[in-house]
Amino acid sequence: MHIRTFLAIGLMVTQTWALAQTTDSPQTTDAQSSLSLKEARAQRARAKALKAGAEKAYKADRKACQSQAIAIGCISSAKDRRTELMRQADALEREGRTVERETLKRETGKKAAKREAEAPGRQAGQQAAVERYRESEAKRVAERERRQAGEVARIESHRSKLAAEQAAHQRKLEKQQKKDAKKAAAAADNVRKKAERERQHAERVKKIDARKQEYAEKLERREAKQAAQQAAQGAGVPAK
Repeated sequence: MHIRTFLAIGLMVTQTWALAQTTDSPQTTDAQSSLSLKEARAQRARAKALKAGAEKAYKADRKACQSQAIAIGCISSAKDRRTELMRQADALEREGRTVERETLKRETGKKAAKREAEAPGRQAGQQAAVERYRESEAKRVAERERRQAGEVARIESHRSKLAAEQAAHQRKLEKQQKKDAKKAAAAADNVRKKAERERQHAERVKKIDARKQEYAEKLERREAKQAAQQAAQGAGVPAK
């Protein structure tokens, strides 16, 4: 059990030492710049795993040291190994964080530079889009005004036609009314004339009847006188 633990710790220490050599060397800046963002994040994950492994190894060391006669020195060595592993893990984590921060900073700078470089073209595109929109709006407004003008003209034409039809109908109606009034006046005059003729005719008939009556009465008196004379003659009475 102790041998496997020591072998595991030794392997971890060897790997950590190799990474630490890279971290502590004068070429650290070059190494950081050669790391990608993905590799930097993976290095931070390795540092985290290294710390976990150091804690696990330290616990195993303490347990192993308890079975030894001189446990103090054993535990002290275990602490030193853990401290060294933690230092190396911190170095890896710092490097990973630095690379990640610098990479993000560079990417942000590149994006900002790209946006700045593309700004004139983007502004030109936006201006062109605005101009196209304005032109489209102007055409749409002109078309709407044209349709409205056409509709107004159509309505005015319809109104004018309707007014002309109404005026013509009114003139025809007035003409018919005048004609009817003339006919009515002529009819009234005819009635008046007919009544006058009938009155005159009635007067003439009345006069004729009066003359006839007068003549009949005169004739009757003459006949009565003649009859009286004849009667007187027959009686030997001288006639008057």
